[in-house]
Amino acid sequence: MQKAILAGININKDDQEFQIIMDETKELCLACDIEVIDFCTQKSRRLDPRTAFRKGKLEELKDLIIRHEVNLVVFYNNLSIAMLSRIQKECDVRVVDRTNLILDIFSMRAKTKEAKLQTQLARLKYDLPKLYLEEFDADRQRGGKDHNRGAGETKLEIYRRKIEKEISDINKQLDSLRLSNQERSRKRNESFIKSVSLVGYTNAGKSSLMNLILKYSNKKEDKFVFEKDMLFATLDTSIRNISYDGQSFLLFDTVGFVSDLPHELIEAFKSTLDAVNDADLLIHVIDASDPYFNEQKEITYNTLKVINANDIPVIEVYNKSDKLMEKDEHLRYISCVSEEGIEELLHLIIETLYPKDYALTIKLTYDKQYLLDKYKNHMKITSLENVDDGSIISIVGDKVMFDSLIEYRKD
Repeated sequence: MQKAILAGININKDDQEFQIIMDETKELCLACDIEVIDFCTQKSRRLDPRTAFRKGKLEELKDLIIRHEVNLVVFYNNLSIAMLSRIQKECDVRVVDRTNLILDIFSMRAKTKEAKLQTQLARLKYDLPKLYLEEFDADRQRGGKDHNRGAGETKLEIYRRKIEKEISDINKQLDSLRLSNQERSRKRNESFIKSVSLVGYTNAGKSSLMNLILKYSNKKEDKFVFEKDMLFATLDTSIRNISYDGQSFLLFDTVGFVSDLPHELIEAFKSTLDAVNDADLLIHVIDASDPYFNEQKEITYNTLKVINANDIPVIEVYNKSDKLMEKDEHLRYISCVSEEGIEELLHLIIETLYPKDYALTIKLTYDKQYLLDKYKNHMKITSLENVDDGSIISIVGDKVMFDSLIEYRKD
């Protein structure tokens, strides 16, 4: 296992938020078979434009490298190509940032043709600026004159054009695959079968939940998907047909989210994330045992907003309840180990996809009226009367709405 120093610059984050990010980056290192030996961090309002760290902290980083005899530095922060190059020269070791780390993981885990192409595309887009920088440096060293351009620079330009052509070719292949995916999606829509996508933070237990749902729908184990306790165990979208309680739906297992998911990866994996956009229902799987699950929830919802999937109905499930000492009575818990809450979840999925209408009259004080927006995709308002201390509202909706708002029923 390779050994590394994990470096990070805290720019306008509170200590807890920064700790979450550093812990997550350490886990990303582990997923790349890299052991973090020590940390080097600094608080700042911005990155130093040349070397990210200021001079004193850079010297501290160099001392840590020598003391621990490591040959790799991993930065949490996404750094420019120029910064990475300068730090590497200063420290005389390989330096990578978080985006590079995630790309390495994706390259190792991609299995299908589409995932491999998407990862390759993201890698090429990430590497291309290096070539532009090298061209610029070479041109500057030669005085920037056309007649000064030598064979070495010509080779660089040829290589850059080759990469640009590769990017173009991969985009064409992905466009073709997207058309095939869209055609399959159109045929599924014409069959009127509903679709459900599992979403959530990476390693929250989405694949484990999918396998448990397959078990409850009497599927053989050869239909189970790969699951492992590590970040980004799943990259390829898996689809399974689920039959339960006389109804059917398609279940999609999708790539997990992380904080600050690189733009290159969101762009590259758009076709994979189409499974989320096309879903009738999202099951948001949350690791209830993680002390930072609220922050992970927020990151997932922010990512759904980025990919324009924030208006799809959502059922939140808090996984790994078997690890908890205490539970919040207002949350829906499941465990893929003890199988707690799985049957109830399956019934809720069926009731939400094929709803029976529930009518309810509730009274909400003004500080609780955010609930109307929260559950807008699960109900419609049939009447609303404002009173001194709130509003009396008659609503018709599905089981998610009914279970969530029953406590506000007007006597």
